[in-house]
Amino acid sequence: YIMTLMQPFRVIQVSDTHLSRQKPYGVPNFDALAAIVAAERPDLVINSGDIALDGADNEDDLVFASERHRALAAPLRAIPGNHDLGDNPWGGAIAQSITDARRARYIRHFGADFWQVGAGNWLIIGLNAQLFGSGLAAETEQWTFLEHAAASAGRRPVALFVHKPLVNERPDETEVNHRYVNPEHRQRLFAILGNALLRLVASGHVHQHRRSCVDGVDYCWAPSTAFVLPDRMQPVIGSKRVGYVAYSFGAEDVAIDVVETPKLTNNSLDDFPPMYDH
Repeated sequence: YIMTLMQPFRVIQVSDTHLSRQKPYGVPNFDALAAIVAAERPDLVINSGDIALDGADNEDDLVFASERHRALAAPLRAIPGNHDLGDNPWGGAIAQSITDARRARYIRHFGADFWQVGAGNWLIIGLNAQLFGSGLAAETEQWTFLEHAAASAGRRPVALFVHKPLVNERPDETEVNHRYVNPEHRQRLFAILGNALLRLVASGHVHQHRRSCVDGVDYCWAPSTAFVLPDRMQPVIGSKRVGYVAYSFGAEDVAIDVVETPKLTNNSLDDFPPMYDH
């Protein structure tokens, strides 16, 4: 007999699309990305959060973003960011905190905020980073879900998608800030996944892309498709270019391609002064 090789499972990750009907600054780049998806026909598109411009307070931003994503020529999974349903209480006063009501609005338009999906031989897990430390009942539900997902993974390699990067450089970091997952929750997550074959952690949030490999785990920060932040607002810790990430999941390995394309305009937030009234 002829043994056929398993076809790679192809995923396109988009992130920080910041879509809005009233402030449509992110729409041209998203439309260009939609054309790329139509041409590439990946097995799955994952948006890793900040899908909407201000979904936390403006439900129509979620409605509009959902409409645009449903029109993509590929299956979709999404995880929320702070602009979709409010931020996790990482420290200090949070202008928009996650609440049950904000989370319910998000789920109404994008479905489950944490999930798992098979990707060939791989298991992809999506988590809602905004639940960490929130004290909502859903936070406990998500930890329980993660325990079951980790246990069910067996010897399958695992890819984790989460809006905020888990780490800057090292898993044992102790600094607490808005950019990364709180060290307490990161350590709990690593403990749960300790017996699983975690091979990839994909994130968004920073509007810069960066690749690193620590302890056998690939960390990939996805660029925003919408805009980068000016240096006066955010230090350079990666590459400030818009784009997307293409993954090709094989039997044991994943090929990662961070794509900067001239089809997307490398906007800066300063190009859209009324976007967040900064």
